[in-house]
Amino acid sequence: MQLLALILYNADGGRRLVPFRTGALNVVTGQSASGKSTLLDIFEYCTGRKTVTFPIGPMTDSVSWYAALFQLESTRAFVARPAPGPGKKTAEQVMLKFGPGLEPPPYSDLAPNTDRYTLRQRLGRFIGIEENHSTTPRRRGPSAVGAHLGHAAMLCLQGQNEIADSNHLFHRQSDWNVASALKETLPYFLGVAPHDQARKHAQLNAARSRLTQAKKDLAQAQDPDGIAHITLAALWHEAHTLNLVPAPVPPDDYVQAMQTLQDAVLAPVTEPAHALEEDQRKLDLEQTCVDLREQLRGFAADRRLLLAETVAADDYATSAHIPRDRLASLDLVTHSRDDDASTCALCGSVLSQPDPTINALRNSLDRLQHQINGIDAMRPARRAALEGLHQQATRLRSQLRATEHALQTLTQEDHTNGHLPHGDRIDFARGRIHGMLTALQHTTGADLARLTQARDTAKATVDALVAELDPRAVHEELLARLGPVNRDITLWAHQLQLEHCNQGVYLNPTKLTVEFGTRAGRLPLSRLGSGSNWVGYHVLAHLALHRYFVRQRRPVPRILFLDQPSQVWFPRTSQDGDNHTDMDRPAAQELFKLIHEVVKDLAPDLQVIVCDHVDFPTTWFQEAVVHRWHHSEKLVPAHWADLAGSPQ
Repeated sequence: MQLLALILYNADGGRRLVPFRTGALNVVTGQSASGKSTLLDIFEYCTGRKTVTFPIGPMTDSVSWYAALFQLESTRAFVARPAPGPGKKTAEQVMLKFGPGLEPPPYSDLAPNTDRYTLRQRLGRFIGIEENHSTTPRRRGPSAVGAHLGHAAMLCLQGQNEIADSNHLFHRQSDWNVASALKETLPYFLGVAPHDQARKHAQLNAARSRLTQAKKDLAQAQDPDGIAHITLAALWHEAHTLNLVPAPVPPDDYVQAMQTLQDAVLAPVTEPAHALEEDQRKLDLEQTCVDLREQLRGFAADRRLLLAETVAADDYATSAHIPRDRLASLDLVTHSRDDDASTCALCGSVLSQPDPTINALRNSLDRLQHQINGIDAMRPARRAALEGLHQQATRLRSQLRATEHALQTLTQEDHTNGHLPHGDRIDFARGRIHGMLTALQHTTGADLARLTQARDTAKATVDALVAELDPRAVHEELLARLGPVNRDITLWAHQLQLEHCNQGVYLNPTKLTVEFGTRAGRLPLSRLGSGSNWVGYHVLAHLALHRYFVRQRRPVPRILFLDQPSQVWFPRTSQDGDNHTDMDRPAAQELFKLIHEVVKDLAPDLQVIVCDHVDFPTTWFQEAVVHRWHHSEKLVPAHWADLAGSPQ
């Protein structure tokens, strides 16, 4: 895919056609503020970018449609997008038309027939990007779907503020989402990974999140302190009070406890509990609540004591480290204990009388170190004790909630069914317990089965995607594919006499930068000085990539937009290139000549469009100039702005 023309339409039917030559170097030169840099924005908008980036001015005031005419392998494509309405940042509707001899239509024929998502899919299919079968919603960001035309277009553009950026190599790389998309789709465009690798990475992240949540949900459902277990324990206490089960507490096995209680409430009661016996069991439940609360208070007190001891020990250890470090810094412990302290610890001279201070200091240091070691040794035990207290308190709180729930239920039944005969009240309670058990069994069983299945499904998905996305194999293949790219960059860097190219230049696909071999290892572009080096390596990296894309027939548009590559040699104030040193012009000209030679070598499979101020007199450069915009000649005709500002 190469660019035949960019077209602007105004509401009065006017049309501004900016043609280009395919398979060649195209130079658009002229003064500042003539619209050269906007050509890149129009191209990106016509390849499906969502947000409008046009500078506010005559163009946004007067242009109503932006269009591009592309030459595809066997046909042409005309793309037109209306200008966003007032206060809007984009227009989703697009006009897309194909035809072998297609020409830009008149304004009256412009009408949207699709959207920008379909535009990227259909144009991407024409250049070889495989159709993306993702079921992921399209509005979740660059990494939510597989590679598409928008990702490929980011490899074709170098804006005015990007081409001399030492920290970012690719278009819009400063945007974290765009950088992530570049990292995930570059292997595909180099022929290493499948087209939907980015989508599969997104699916893997989502599957891992689902697996984590499914494990958490299942653990909560199986938790002995969970709601279902507390409810079952409350029903058991109630059944025991009514003499339906003999044991005062349920067994630890949840399934066994549920089955035993279910059998008990369905079996006929041969000896129903007497009213006095039932009251005594209620009193026992109340006493159990009192005992549980007392135990909880004891655990809380033990926990406070442990925490206080931990804080005090930590404070003491912190304080003890200060004198210990001071004593150790005197280096008095370098002598063995067999010394009689007759040698000076500072100068090494023999003392007339042994100095007892040395041994005293050694003993003080040993005592401090022993105390600190003891405190450190106790930390794991304190942590284990705190964890044990927490687990026991959690279990007691669950028992307390179950007992209180049973007491509350029995009290409510007394108020509701106290007028009924004792046997009828027992039958009513049995029916209610049976109904709750049935609901609890159904809910718990279904939930456990569903959560277990969700966990197993998520785990199987994660395992399958991890096996399919082998990062080591992809990375090794990626580095191998970048071999020719790195050789081209290094060769051309020598040709342009760029700095730090003697030990090789490498494109790092993970960090999205150019690196240089040095004695200290590989260093990134940001460690290299001089704007001429930054521009040079930006241009060489993109030329080398596009040379690879062409030779390997990869699905990337055969277009490279370079905006203001001469800016580091010619100041921005110099619009005609006259304000320069004698060394500036040859350096800038050599860069343009290299671009010309690479395009000529790959002709007709690469089109490079350069927007700049310079206008070299050499024959090859003059033949490459397609537009000169000086004085009144600009991208947007001057009379369009007059028409836009005139009253209707």
